[in-house]
Amino acid sequence: MAEYLHYDGEEFVTFDILQINQDKHEVEVAITNRGKITVTTFEILTDGNGDYIEYGSMYDKIYLADFEEASRNE
Repeated sequence: MAEYLHYDGEEFVTFDILQINQDKHEVEVAITNRGKITVTTFEILTDGNGDYIEYGSMYDKIYLADFEEASRNE
């Protein structure tokens, strides 16, 4: 599972990509924020630096290329 840690100014928020739909230009992400998990679908946007999603009230750009495979101890 691809994972990204984002600092929102107060806490770290974890994003886990569940699936990417290239046809619809959407990505489904599980977001863990302050102990609560939500699943959200974002539109995939593109600029000169690559594909990204916008998150939060400041529309922070989170680039899909910055997600890394998470190692899970099972």
